[in-house]
Amino acid sequence: MNRTGKLIGLVAGVSIAAVVAGAVVAAQQTPTLAAASGGGVRPIDSASGRLPTPVVPSTSSTSSSTSPSKTPARTSSAPQSGSVKQTLDLTKLEQAAAPATSYVDGRTVHVGGTKFTLPASDGAVVDVARTGTGALVLHTPKDDGRTVLTTWNNGSRGESVNDVSTVLSAADQASSAYAVQPTAADGSELPRFTLTWRDNPSGEKYSLQRTGEHGPIVHAVQGSEVYFSALSKSEKQTLYKWTAGDDAPKPISAVTAPSAVSSDLQLAASIVSQANDGSCTALIDVAAAKKRWTTCDYAVDELVGGSTFALGGPAYRDGYGDGLFAALDLKTGKAVREWSGGSAVTIISTAMEDADHVLVLAEQNGKTAIARCTPTTNTCELATPLKKGTGNDNNRPYQLGH
Repeated sequence: MNRTGKLIGLVAGVSIAAVVAGAVVAAQQTPTLAAASGGGVRPIDSASGRLPTPVVPSTSSTSSSTSPSKTPARTSSAPQSGSVKQTLDLTKLEQAAAPATSYVDGRTVHVGGTKFTLPASDGAVVDVARTGTGALVLHTPKDDGRTVLTTWNNGSRGESVNDVSTVLSAADQASSAYAVQPTAADGSELPRFTLTWRDNPSGEKYSLQRTGEHGPIVHAVQGSEVYFSALSKSEKQTLYKWTAGDDAPKPISAVTAPSAVSSDLQLAASIVSQANDGSCTALIDVAAAKKRWTTCDYAVDELVGGSTFALGGPAYRDGYGDGLFAALDLKTGKAVREWSGGSAVTIISTAMEDADHVLVLAEQNGKTAIARCTPTTNTCELATPLKKGTGNDNNRPYQLGH
């Protein structure tokens, strides 16, 4: 989220038109089919490639417990034991621990055991990248939809940076990277951007200036290394590796249209073909520049170091929400488990909580919750209570960060 990332904006009085006009953001970041083919469209929602839906959030918050439940909850349905395909039903899930990754409940941002409240003037929350006890919050404070990245540490507000289009933290949260993408008056991206690496404990920064390219997406950060992609003037996407402080990045030719890079920088997903009814994605061993497998059944949205599976979504995305999400075996590309929303549940976004658990922002019967699913045990549970409000009503109560 990526995806490229899945992340839906929380808004206090920001119109849909304003957000669509100004905020071109990727978060955990899955290029849409248009972007992969040179169409120049990149997602804000890292699972579905959709722009964020403005909502008016509630003001209540949930527990800030930082570890998933160790007790298996009821499964999302009652299929035959070991069945790969499941149907998610939020009303049948037991309440368990709050998300260990960052998330937003109303105007309250939760980052592990720390939480802080955003002022209403910050507007829509587009993404949250955790930085230990703090966070980098991407939001749209004005009706023009232009994005701002604000630093928070131990509940205190820090600096703000305008026109940030993508932000991501390393798995250990010690470093982060973000890109500033300037736009023209009509909201179109100008052919230049600045990529910044940040040491989170000290606040030290290194920046890289790029011209002749636009649409940067930060796919992975580890230590001082950043994997990011950008589009040329002809809309060709290139994946780069940049070490903070170097004068120039190095292109990764083995990954031609990246949708995800693993948090340990070992694997990458590359969109290898597409058609009107979907796409095909290959899993690439980055160091060896070799393909492991190709799937045309799913898109690959996120790769987490140490996990045995990739987080996948539908190979074709259109409309409001996703119909399914899946855990794909890293050895074969086959689904270990697939959860669909059926006719009742709309899957808004997903994110890997850790190597074993998937967080799911989903809506059902006018309510929204964040659920936690464990592919290996075929169980799901609620990570936040089911609350009234959806994106359709512009009052979805939750947002998933990473």
